[in-house]
Amino acid sequence: MTDDRTTHFGFETVPEGDKAGLVRGVFSSVASKYDVMNDAMSLGIHRIWKDAMMDWLAPRSGQKLLDVAGGTGDVAFRFLKRAKVGHATVLDLTEPMLIEGRKRAEAAQLEDSLDWIVGDAMALPFEDNTFDVYTISFGIRNVTRPQEALAEAYRVLKPGGRLMVLEFSQIPNEMLQKMLFEPPHLLPPTFKPIPS
Repeated sequence: MTDDRTTHFGFETVPEGDKAGLVRGVFSSVASKYDVMNDAMSLGIHRIWKDAMMDWLAPRSGQKLLDVAGGTGDVAFRFLKRAKVGHATVLDLTEPMLIEGRKRAEAAQLEDSLDWIVGDAMALPFEDNTFDVYTISFGIRNVTRPQEALAEAYRVLKPGGRLMVLEFSQIPNEMLQKMLFEPPHLLPPTFKPIPS
């Protein structure tokens, strides 16, 4: 029996089994330019949204963060700055993104407060009840089965832990939505699916 389940990848429908490889391929190819691309694509607004997420989260001293699809560590750095004393684990499917983040951590002298783990949001390599906070920013859309990732988030969070998901959404104005977010306007060519 063949598995013919599909999922989305950008504006395409792809077999579920292909999605992780496609995501890994795209982000591996842009890792060294990712932060600059984020600024260009969002006109810097992603920074305001991440700061607002930290306002809602209100990190406290001693907390442990798991930032899934954390890439180069943007959210983890913000968390540590606000918590003053704490620890952050950045998990991402793409090792080149984590390598870039590790370089940033060393430059900021934060390497002792951070762990960088290559892993899948749907199968977290952590014990139950490990983290105070779980964040995923602009990454849930890249997960093949988001419901499994959320179940994993619940599993690794301590009782009373916080889950924060930051993601793009639909603009209520259909014309503005089409103008800003339908191809080719939002995504540069490097974000188009890689042929298998």
